Amino acid sequence: MNRLSRAAGLVTIALGMLVLLAPPALADPIGGVIVIPGTGTYLDPLRLRTSTGCPSQASAYYATMRGHGFPPDGQIITTNTEAGLSHSIGFDVYVALIMRDYANKNHSTLAGRYDVTVYCTDHFGLESYGEFTGSLEFTSPTTYEAIGTAKPVGSPPPPLADAGSALALGQGSPPTGPASALGQPASSSAGHVPSSQAPSADPRDTSAARQSTSQHHDLLVEGIPWLVLVLVSAVLVALVIAAVTRQIGKRRPS
Repeated sequence: MNRLSRAAGLVTIALGMLVLLAPPALADPIGGVIVIPGTGTYLDPLRLRTSTGCPSQASAYYATMRGHGFPPDGQIITTNTEAGLSHSIGFDVYVALIMRDYANKNHSTLAGRYDVTVYCTDHFGLESYGEFTGSLEFTSPTTYEAIGTAKPVGSPPPPLADAGSALALGQGSPPTGPASALGQPASSSAGHVPSSQAPSADPRDTSAARQSTSQHHDLLVEGIPWLVLVLVSAVLVALVIAAVTRQIGKRRPS
């Protein structure tokens, strides 16, 4: 009986691993991202700015990129993190590596369109509450250009330095142009946003250095294909079930 109990426990653990490794349930797009810089080379560090905040249920986010030479399920470019997350205004998502490194990692050449998705999720990445999307195109193996609304209009918004940046969106006057919709200061006829009309800031740390450090952490996990982990877990489950079956067979009366 003790052996059977231990075997049943192993089955439960293996099944739990499969649940943890399952991809998150997808949600509908809730906005877009701009790619910063809007044009550049595969050596430029990339930053994404979402068009608004994540839904209130979300406690973290991550980002993937799909395109030529990348995994079919997408290359994870920002691991699951809560750094800089906002529920009220657009926030910055820092891409962990430069594009040349992703090309080398996948033994491919950058070419054509690449679609970026930022997922608003939970701490475990199991549930998606909304997605921000955008695209860029490599017109040569070394140069790219953001496509459509993903390309910043005018000067790109600077990194969010602190939580006080949430005061950038005032309610006293409507935003003007795409930049305001992405969390930049909105123009006001008075030349400033009255503090009484500004939305309260999220209690969050939007330090660019903190975000970059958090998103570079755990790159080892980011580099392990999900499919390989799922297959390994499936094999473990099969082995445990086979062991349980043998034990039950031995205990049957002849």
